[in-house]
Amino acid sequence: MVINNTRQILIELQKIMIEKGIKKKKLSDKIGLSSSALTSRFNQDNISIDSLLEICDGLDVCMDISFSNKDDTKLS
Repeated sequence: MVINNTRQILIELQKIMIEKGIKKKKLSDKIGLSSSALTSRFNQDNISIDSLLEICDGLDVCMDISFSNKDDTKLS
């Protein structure tokens, strides 16, 4: 999957939440944020990698990042 912005990543994380049946309240408790702080993170247009990793940790998923040329040729 090619992601062009952090908004798309956050949408994918929300899909994972739905698939796993995890509500924002449960996730916010697990990562030590208030529900409103977590909601703010999901509404950001530009979220830090650290914040994304924190959310991934709370969802028990790993974020796998790879880089490729725009012509789909993977870089070493």
